[in-house]
Amino acid sequence: MSRTDRLKTWLPKVAEAGLSGDQKKLEIVLVRAIRALKSYSPETCKQLGELLAEHSVNPNGLRWNGGGPPPVDAEEGFALIRSESTDDVPAPVMPPWIAKRVEQFVGERKGSQRLLEEGFLPPGLVLLTGAPGTGKTMLSRWMARELELPFVTLDLATSISSFLGKTGFNLRRTLDFARSRPCVLLLDEFDAIAKRRDDASEVGELKRIVNVLLKELEDWPLQSVLIAATNHPDLLDCAIARRFDLVIDIPMPGKKERIEILRQSGRRFSDEIPAAILHAMAVSLDGVSGSELDSLMNAAVRQHLAAEQELVRSLVEEFQLRLSKRLTGQSIGEVLRSIQANAEGLFKVRELAELFGKAPSTIQHHLKKEVQHG
Repeated sequence: MSRTDRLKTWLPKVAEAGLSGDQKKLEIVLVRAIRALKSYSPETCKQLGELLAEHSVNPNGLRWNGGGPPPVDAEEGFALIRSESTDDVPAPVMPPWIAKRVEQFVGERKGSQRLLEEGFLPPGLVLLTGAPGTGKTMLSRWMARELELPFVTLDLATSISSFLGKTGFNLRRTLDFARSRPCVLLLDEFDAIAKRRDDASEVGELKRIVNVLLKELEDWPLQSVLIAATNHPDLLDCAIARRFDLVIDIPMPGKKERIEILRQSGRRFSDEIPAAILHAMAVSLDGVSGSELDSLMNAAVRQHLAAEQELVRSLVEEFQLRLSKRLTGQSIGEVLRSIQANAEGLFKVRELAELFGKAPSTIQHHLKKEVQHG
């Protein structure tokens, strides 16, 4: 087939998608046309890729469906979504293998023009799973910042109505809003609407919402990124995860990540805390979420500033106050021994007693346990 014949084959398909106003269909048709025509007309394919990148992915490109205010609930009048600033969001602390996958996703979005010129669709759908406090929302905000896109969120758990027809209507209006302009949309508590359709306890209307959601994910346009987050991936319909380009299960932070989260949360004040203290706390805080670590350090810094107290003392006090239920006598001893082992003589017994608010004899007792068990 000649180049002219191939162009004749694709031109009606492009025209049909464009005239019908179906953005996703037009994007897919153009990408397939680029693949089919690449070896025959590379310059034309390059131009098509540039146009797709400019109008579908570039945050400053043309809006497809115009503007319009954010959607509100038709009956109650409350806003269905909220817009959040990403100016001050720090880089998330993640294990290296997760950081690599996230960076790859961001890199492919930024390199969308090159992908489109070769007939490949850039990724746009992300599913984040993990326990509460592991940083799913923070990671979403950071990705929006890196992509230079507005960040909007919909908390599905608070948007579910007893009238499920209304829930489906609100969901569709929210998705339409995010589809109409470049942005990053976070659907928090995703399991609230994406539950398994084989669950006999769920009513038929919710199952129909899942079907609508699956179709929306299939038709998601290039210009926006949709991120779904859930603490309960086991509740999701089995067909849901397959619709996403990137699925990440965020674990509880390891020791290295816990140290970095504490350091990052303390900002410029972290330099005032001896490394041995941070190391000891990170070891003892195994199983604690990133948000809990951030909250602990923030409270310590506030106390340090308000009471004009040495930061390391404020941190130790907050550490014991918040985690008193977790800290048995034995685990306090482990913290003390860890400090002593890593501090290279920085803290004497009396200084540790003052920091932890205990008698020197009690500190000495815990430190000697290491020798006795050794």
